[in-house]
Amino acid sequence: MRQDALFERLWSGAAQMEEWTEAVSAGAITAVAENIITVHTTYFCGSVTAIRTSEGLVLIDTAKPDTAAQTLATIRSWDDSPIHTVIYTHGHIDHTSGIKVIDEEADARARPRPRIVAHRNVARRMERYEASHGFNSIVQGQQFNKPDYVYPIGQRRPDDVYDDVLSLAIGGEQLELIHGRGETDDATFVWLPRRRVLASGDFVIWVFPNAGNPRKVQRYAAEWAVALRRMERLKPDTLIPGHGPVIVGEGRASQVLRDGAEALEHLVGETLALMNKGATLDEVLRAVKVPAAYLAKPYLVPKYDDPEFLVRGIYHFYAGWFDGNPANLKPAKTSDLASELARLAGGAEKLAERAAALAEDGQTRLAVHLAEFASSAAPEDGGIQAIRGAVLRKAIDGESSLMGKAFLAVYERDAKGRSTG
Repeated sequence: MRQDALFERLWSGAAQMEEWTEAVSAGAITAVAENIITVHTTYFCGSVTAIRTSEGLVLIDTAKPDTAAQTLATIRSWDDSPIHTVIYTHGHIDHTSGIKVIDEEADARARPRPRIVAHRNVARRMERYEASHGFNSIVQGQQFNKPDYVYPIGQRRPDDVYDDVLSLAIGGEQLELIHGRGETDDATFVWLPRRRVLASGDFVIWVFPNAGNPRKVQRYAAEWAVALRRMERLKPDTLIPGHGPVIVGEGRASQVLRDGAEALEHLVGETLALMNKGATLDEVLRAVKVPAAYLAKPYLVPKYDDPEFLVRGIYHFYAGWFDGNPANLKPAKTSDLASELARLAGGAEKLAERAAALAEDGQTRLAVHLAEFASSAAPEDGGIQAIRGAVLRKAIDGESSLMGKAFLAVYERDAKGRSTG
């Protein structure tokens, strides 16, 4: 299999992933090897790999609710055999929600529903999503700017689970399921040793590793690097990422795995070195950066998550929630602190005016602090809210990561809704 011209442009950085998403939007098949394909519909949905065996198809992941039917139809254009086994690489909805469409097809054709195989923690994740359903709906709606979004729950849970490694022999095909922790604690990557094909799940996603989401549970940067090193040692000839196009060739596959591991190892090592000297979270955040050479790689662009968010997550993994600032151990009520600062400044308007000046000067981090204090001190003041919204817009424009932009935009919308400007 050779890479096409669009892939080569993505690899060189000449093309952006939006162009690839447009190219696959009708449902695209990548022929990975004899009897193996990967189906793509958009970057924003996990890839689905189908393996033809004498016992039926094996699917690695299932797509998300709005792409599941299209994905299954694309698979059916290639093979109409029963689906024997589905492997969840982890419990996120863009990898598990398509099981509903798959089961409905099996029922309609009077075929057995496929068995589902996954790591043991997938079921626990699904239980947690049900327990925190309202919160997850709010967070996902904020992150992707979808008001009134309802997080899908109720996906069918695994039939067979494993803990570290599971070998499957299905219809003449050998698959090794290997557990690691990275974006989630329930992740699996799938190795086909006879084919030298690796399906990485979301350990590889064509952007900087998503290990620092501000509104999600703990993620695992150090163990993510361990998993990437484990994959690198397998020396795959073909790497199927969780998101984005398939990568062909041992050299390129190893490069992607190695670079991702090194970038994460750098963040973890530098963070721990400072922590072990007694540094506070603030000191760590200001000091630890990813070398620019890694961020220049087209498959490590910090377009979704932000390396600074990862540093924060690494710190909290080792140190807990306290950041080393005594004022944050048992902090005052935000509105009380804001009112006191406003009195010292000569009024909430003064805080807002200073925030605007700082934002114009490019000091958006400091500006957002003052704008939020002004807002808390005078929440009904429409003029202050107008300034707050403008300050947040400046901060959004300066952000490179989708998450940074998305969460700041939540508060910009709030400010606009309360503004008189």
